[in-house]
Amino acid sequence: MIYIIQGQEEYFIRERIAKIIKESDGEIFHFDGMDKSFDIDQLLEACQGNSLFSSGSVVLVDQPYFLVKKSDEKNLQPLFDYISKPVFENQLIFYTYLNNFNQRLKAFKQISENAQVITLNSLDYKNFNNYVRSRLVEEDLKLDNESIFLLSNLCKRSATLLNQNIEILKLYPDKIDAKAINRLCTVSDDNDSFELINALTKKDVSRAISIERKMISQIDSLFSLIGLLANQLRFLYQIAYYQSLGKKRNEILELANINEYRLNKANEALSNLSMEEILSLLKKLSDLDVKCKCDNSISDETRFELFILELLRG
Repeated sequence: MIYIIQGQEEYFIRERIAKIIKESDGEIFHFDGMDKSFDIDQLLEACQGNSLFSSGSVVLVDQPYFLVKKSDEKNLQPLFDYISKPVFENQLIFYTYLNNFNQRLKAFKQISENAQVITLNSLDYKNFNNYVRSRLVEEDLKLDNESIFLLSNLCKRSATLLNQNIEILKLYPDKIDAKAINRLCTVSDDNDSFELINALTKKDVSRAISIERKMISQIDSLFSLIGLLANQLRFLYQIAYYQSLGKKRNEILELANINEYRLNKANEALSNLSMEEILSLLKKLSDLDVKCKCDNSISDETRFELFILELLRG
């Protein structure tokens, strides 16, 4: 069977691919379709080969370039020939987490004629709220209605973020209430936190304060802001560590379980930030967290802006 899997919701895409892999129980081959070393002949060899250890194979092609941008169809003819007469036992999956397949391309049209095209988008508001409740039941997490409503709003219809937050909440030893949700869970768009980190590392005070005020107004909690920034810094440290080991781009994507966009944003931040500086920022955020818990004499916004000024003067 041949699949084209696309859409806005990364979690659902990963879930569908995992289901296909589980049902086929075949040997797995993975190709990075945007890598310069990606070779159609090697792809076809994996598709046509017979495994000694299983009844078939699952061939995964992440971001195949010919479904994203116009390409020379002559070079793709062997692939088109295979797709017209595929090996029944083997599964070939073209997928993207960036939702950037171009359905107007000749290659897309030709492949889709013999493939199952699956589009997995975000749920609408009503269905997402039902999904939140069903996932909490599946994970045996008992939240009151206020906490469920808050969690749903923080995730803003992102099943990917919801399930990341659920994994964090499963580790929380106490009763999960709205306060715990605010402190532990990541908000839906981490773009602002990347921008805030960039502003801090570039010592751009006005930009840092502008972003901070926007984020405080959205999440309504300094503890949430500190937690969000700490999570992003730990993520940046993870990416920097993989890079220090000489891991290739496609390896980092798999190890970190992230998409291209998030890796690009991480690399942008890391261009101005070393691993030592990340650890230093994490220590300063930890000190700020302690200060906030011990002294509530000034507002959250003022507290964080003083932190920014102190940080950038140092």
